Amino acid sequence: MKYRPYDNSTHEFCLETHAIRRVLDKDDGQEYPLTFHMAADEKALEADVDLGQVTAIENCVTPHGPTLLDLFWRHVQPCYPILSKDVFMQLYKRSFKCVPAALLGAIYLSALRWWGYDAELSLYPPPNAATLRKLIYKSLPICYHRPKLSSIQATLLLLQCQPEDPLNPGHTFQWGLTCQALAIGQCLGLHLDASSWSIPPWERNVRKRLSWALYMQDRWTALAYGRPVHIHDDDWTTEDLTEADFTDNEDTPPLNQGDKHRSFVFTGMLQYIHMVQLTKTLSSVLSTFYTARASRGQDTILLYQRAQPLFEALGQWSNSIPPELQMGITYQRKLCFHGYLHFSYYGVMITLLRRLIRSTVLPPRCVDDQVLADIRQLALQTAQGAISFVTNLRPDHLEAFWYFTSPYLFSLLGSFTTLLLVTSLSSQERSFWQETLNSYLWTLRVMSKSSGPMQYAVNRLEGAILRGLEHSLAVNLNEPIDDNTGPDVASFQMAQTYEFTDFGDWDLAADGAYDLLSGMILSPEGLTMRSGTIDGRDIVN
Repeated sequence: MKYRPYDNSTHEFCLETHAIRRVLDKDDGQEYPLTFHMAADEKALEADVDLGQVTAIENCVTPHGPTLLDLFWRHVQPCYPILSKDVFMQLYKRSFKCVPAALLGAIYLSALRWWGYDAELSLYPPPNAATLRKLIYKSLPICYHRPKLSSIQATLLLLQCQPEDPLNPGHTFQWGLTCQALAIGQCLGLHLDASSWSIPPWERNVRKRLSWALYMQDRWTALAYGRPVHIHDDDWTTEDLTEADFTDNEDTPPLNQGDKHRSFVFTGMLQYIHMVQLTKTLSSVLSTFYTARASRGQDTILLYQRAQPLFEALGQWSNSIPPELQMGITYQRKLCFHGYLHFSYYGVMITLLRRLIRSTVLPPRCVDDQVLADIRQLALQTAQGAISFVTNLRPDHLEAFWYFTSPYLFSLLGSFTTLLLVTSLSSQERSFWQETLNSYLWTLRVMSKSSGPMQYAVNRLEGAILRGLEHSLAVNLNEPIDDNTGPDVASFQMAQTYEFTDFGDWDLAADGAYDLLSGMILSPEGLTMRSGTIDGRDIVN
């Protein structure tokens, strides 16, 4: 390959059937180049279909396409910067037909969520999202025959969209889309570091951001759906993101480092970088505790020791969050999109703690009271912090962009509270978690009216995880009928920080909770019932 007469400007060598693109003279310092084989779009299967599909997609939103694009740049691109705005707009201004159908449709579908936030659009009924979604589904397989970065961008944006039916999100289909994106991404070399490739600077930046978007999609999907990861660290060479990887994404000149008034794009860049770093810690949690082999061990002390570096990494990550990304920030007539970053942190903490809590009630029993107390104290603090976080979400938080795993994380918090309830070590602790779970469910039910992710969590918790366990857990899924209700637990928790020792003497000999837990299966997806019996009662999975 190194002896071919490549063009000095395009670094391509053209043949009758295809072209060879050289992106690196020496791959890993060796005397051979890194190349891609490229075929003309016209030679791909169904090459003539895309033009008709992109026209159908544009007609679906006409005449509001440009305004929907503005909504996308305002609400999605800052916190999920997987496109180059300048490059895309050059194509779009030339003609919408220059944009791949799947990508154009995914952008429009993403922006529909904020239809009412445009003064002009709010006067009209929105386009039919179901029709638009079907057109995207038809165009995706066709674009895979001529894979480009836009193919990955379209798939990832589609996966971020709220499902058509939030109560039946189609996990298997979404997992399949993720796997397709990962496979196409490897064909495009997104698992390789492109920092020194002979490609335009904007493409280097987009490749790097898109690579980490794929990595995050792989890890968080594995967590949410209880699946093995597909990207392995030995086959991943992409370097960490830096500010230099976002230069093509700037709307305004860079501000001075000491300027407190950062641009929205700059804030989104910081959040994206922090989300990638958190995902790398999640990856370590999954590989240490949730692989098929790692999940076999139940020695609490050994697991607790293995968890210490991960707790330290999460603590350092939390302390590194800059003031620009704090939840207390309010923007003038802008939505605050920092919610999913902070809630994802609680999701990783809960995922780690859930594995430890489970081990404390399975053979061999933990005999170190200090380790047991430390685990439950940290679990208590994490659950209280997460529930307080959810309770204090503002409307401008809920209406902003949320990462695709957010519905699962709202459900995970309820599942984790249930786990703490069924493993309680005293009657006082059990009563506390019963009331906490009831209050959390009520909070979700009230807030779900304006939040699709919370609506999914309510359905999953009440319809799948807790339904049938009300009598065993003493959990009330319905609104209390009496007027003599106690104070709100979430508010009370904010006024008083509990310690695990506040729950009285431990009852380590009591097996009721352990018997109940033995009838449940713990996986990255949550708690589910086994088929069989508990205390002579039939249970059905």
